[in-house]
Amino acid sequence: MLYLPVADLPALEADPDVAALWFADLDPVDIGHAWHGLHVLLNGSAWGGSPPLYDAVLGGTPVGDPTSYEPIRFVAPADVKAVAAALPPAPELISRFTHAKMKQVEAYPEQRWSEPNVLTAFLLPAYETLRSVFETAAAHGQALLITLDRE
Repeated sequence: MLYLPVADLPALEADPDVAALWFADLDPVDIGHAWHGLHVLLNGSAWGGSPPLYDAVLGGTPVGDPTSYEPIRFVAPADVKAVAAALPPAPELISRFTHAKMKQVEAYPEQRWSEPNVLTAFLLPAYETLRSVFETAAAHGQALLITLDRE
């Protein structure tokens, strides 16, 4: 999952397809394949949840080409700030994790949930990256664009 802070909202409003160009030309923050596991830890569900924590991974409003595999989604500055404020410290996620829960909800990538250190070596480092991108964007009054890929 890729995250791109955005300050030029007028350009995005004038041409939503510019978001795809920004992902191609700039350097988005990548939390890799941990996105679905993080969503489960934050929301207790594979696909459900409610704002503001839902917006951390699966939220936002689609922009640009809606026919793409994974449309780019826009999280407004006020929502970025709400997510940043709601994201719990990483130690709080530890009690929310079980290998069985990840397998039960069929979180992607399914093969990772059998690894003994998947929480500490895979999910928590990605979570710190996720928290950092939201906190930094919130501090700068930026929106975030989110997508699975650059295409």
